[in-house]
Amino acid sequence: MPGVFVWAAGAAVILSGGMEARFQQALALQTAGRLDEAEAAYREVLSAGRYSAAWHNLGAILRSTGRLEEAEASFRAALEIKPDRPSSRHGLGMALLQMGRWADGWAHYEARRLVTPMPPAPPLPEWRGEPLKGKRLLVVGEQGQGDQILFARFLARLDASETTLVPAQSLMRLFAQLPVRTARPSAWDQAPADVWTYLGSIPHWLGLTPADAPAPYLSRPARPEAGIGLMLDGGTLTGNNPHRLPPPDAAQAIRGLADFTDLAPEASGAADFADTADLIAGLSRVVTVDTSVAHLAGALGKPVIVLMARPAIDWHSHWADDRSDWYAAMRTIRQPATGDWGSVVEALRPRLAT
Repeated sequence: MPGVFVWAAGAAVILSGGMEARFQQALALQTAGRLDEAEAAYREVLSAGRYSAAWHNLGAILRSTGRLEEAEASFRAALEIKPDRPSSRHGLGMALLQMGRWADGWAHYEARRLVTPMPPAPPLPEWRGEPLKGKRLLVVGEQGQGDQILFARFLARLDASETTLVPAQSLMRLFAQLPVRTARPSAWDQAPADVWTYLGSIPHWLGLTPADAPAPYLSRPARPEAGIGLMLDGGTLTGNNPHRLPPPDAAQAIRGLADFTDLAPEASGAADFADTADLIAGLSRVVTVDTSVAHLAGALGKPVIVLMARPAIDWHSHWADDRSDWYAAMRTIRQPATGDWGSVVEALRPRLAT
């Protein structure tokens, strides 16, 4: 399934009695998004024995369909068999974070650096939560632009003598308001520091939760508010989860619900996220798919409705209700079934009328 790390049975795992073929069928079903069938196939494989890859892939299905406690048990079963599999630790971490079990979740979430593309580490000692007084800290932005917006809230909790953040180029102007220096050095010696860390590791090392750095934590010059912003496109990482974007007919139905202001850069002319933030500042609210604009609106404290596809790889919003621990002004509308954008449109309609 795109957006979730899945594993084929490796040479170290021998599946008996035809279960190898059944595992491969499950994997193909999962990749095709036929999750109910894939889940049944994985459970059949697991009825024949303890197979780490099957437990892991089942955990990915369970997490992306909101059964977080079951996902936790599945990932832990995978790790009992293969403790060195970082993708299972990463999946477990996201499940725990979505349940609000922060300390354990952050510890497992550190495995992301072994399974997701990360910027190269600077040639410095890595900071691991020790006191920063008198030290210069280099913070390296990572993952997608939405992730960097989400984690930027924690920069204010650092007490280094000087903190330099290296974010995505598109975030440079937006992040200039944060209590850090922003830079895009061509070489690490152009950003002198004593220690470094990845941006997403700060809450782990400081033991923080979203409540320790609530939104809004970004702002733009105040403007009269009118109209509704709309974002139905994804960023550069959308290929990891194409399910989150509505197909053309669903997108047309959504656009027909209101006279929206299109926030896609191709339509708005925005050169970076500061320009998009300026547009959002002049709107009454925002409707968006699960992409960086959702984090931007949330970080600005703007009311935002996020249209969540199923399966969903987000870990920053609840399944039990439509809220998020990370953004007080955010509400979600989740697909009740894979590909059911019609229900999303009908749930959105009355919310736009109020």
